[in-house]
Amino acid sequence: MKKVLLLISFAILFATFLVADDGNVEDRSHVCMMQDMLMQQPGIPLKHDGKTYYGCCEMCKDRIAQEPERYTKAVDPISGKTVDKAEAFLFAHQGTVFYFESKETRAKFAKDPAKYRR
Repeated sequence: MKKVLLLISFAILFATFLVADDGNVEDRSHVCMMQDMLMQQPGIPLKHDGKTYYGCCEMCKDRIAQEPERYTKAVDPISGKTVDKAEAFLFAHQGTVFYFESKETRAKFAKDPAKYRR
């Protein structure tokens, strides 16, 4: 159990290096868009409707094929609008990735992420 916790801690620590100091995520290939989490290595590119999404494993390919609306869309926690994960602005907080319609809504979230987390 201690080994598992140690590995998870290292994974989270490494993932923080993929994110700018303010939490903005610019390299979306390091985001599993099926689980909305940061990954240490680039994920598997998944094509859907001419756009590229990323997953962490082969199971993600099946998920996006079976339920594309569920896994390619997200709700901007500030505006409440639905956004496409392949085009959204990304922000990571405590290992979870959030999706935004604009830099402005991402910046508002960044000021106090705990306020908007559900």
